[in-house]
Amino acid sequence: MRKALKSHVGNFKGKQRVYDATLKRFLKTNQKCLEDETKTRFGFETGYENQFKLFAIGHHLPSISQQEVTEHVLSAQQYLTLWQRTLTQPEGDVVPFTYQGVDFEVPARGKKQHIPSPDWLNMVFITIVAGRYHDLNALMALLDSNQVEFLGINSSLHCEIVLHMLGLKTSNDISAAIEQLTELIENKDTSTLGEWVPFHSITITLGFFDVMRAVHQQDQEGYRNAMHRALEMHKEWWTHDEDFSGRFQGYVSLPLLTAARYAYEKFGFTLDFESGYLPTYVYLK
Repeated sequence: MRKALKSHVGNFKGKQRVYDATLKRFLKTNQKCLEDETKTRFGFETGYENQFKLFAIGHHLPSISQQEVTEHVLSAQQYLTLWQRTLTQPEGDVVPFTYQGVDFEVPARGKKQHIPSPDWLNMVFITIVAGRYHDLNALMALLDSNQVEFLGINSSLHCEIVLHMLGLKTSNDISAAIEQLTELIENKDTSTLGEWVPFHSITITLGFFDVMRAVHQQDQEGYRNAMHRALEMHKEWWTHDEDFSGRFQGYVSLPLLTAARYAYEKFGFTLDFESGYLPTYVYLK
């Protein structure tokens, strides 16, 4: 067993306060919905956001059990699915939902969305981590109907590479996509891409690609080495400035956790080290 790869997450007393405040806000929102006599509204969007935050922070807190963290993942994905149904189902439909024994019927809106690709990919990742693969069809339909927005060529290539490696949407030419991304990195045209975009491509996109390439080659040792490097690069990305290091989204590597579940379910691959960024127990138990 290799030495554990430590995360950058600290100040656990402060994190506990944030966790408690987020949980309180989540419960308060749901209580307001319970008190609404119409039973036609529910905070699915905020529920998804709060449960995702509770998962990312709670994983690092000694006071929060692994079972509780796992429940946060499953709840986040459930709220995500219900939220998306209220947006995508035709206007006039209702989305039924039961909370604490109370039945709700939330009206659907039939709304066309404009989802930033990083947010959409997080939806895909958490759906896979939760093991609710049947819900991926609705998310892929958003992409196919041009409801996912890309901030630039790098984000488009990132999405193409991730989806191809997960087997969700085959690239016309994955080698060309990697080559194009590599050229963009080498050119470092920060005037059009932004200073940190090439660094994200190196640390996050190519790190994920290397992990998944080893998985598809059915090379467990190569997978372990690639995952260790990718997690180190995840830490580099999320600590490259003070603003990023404090964002809860970096407390767990959702892309690499997705890759780890894929590798485990496809080939039984496991890791020979632990990392604070990778709570694999959420799918192992």
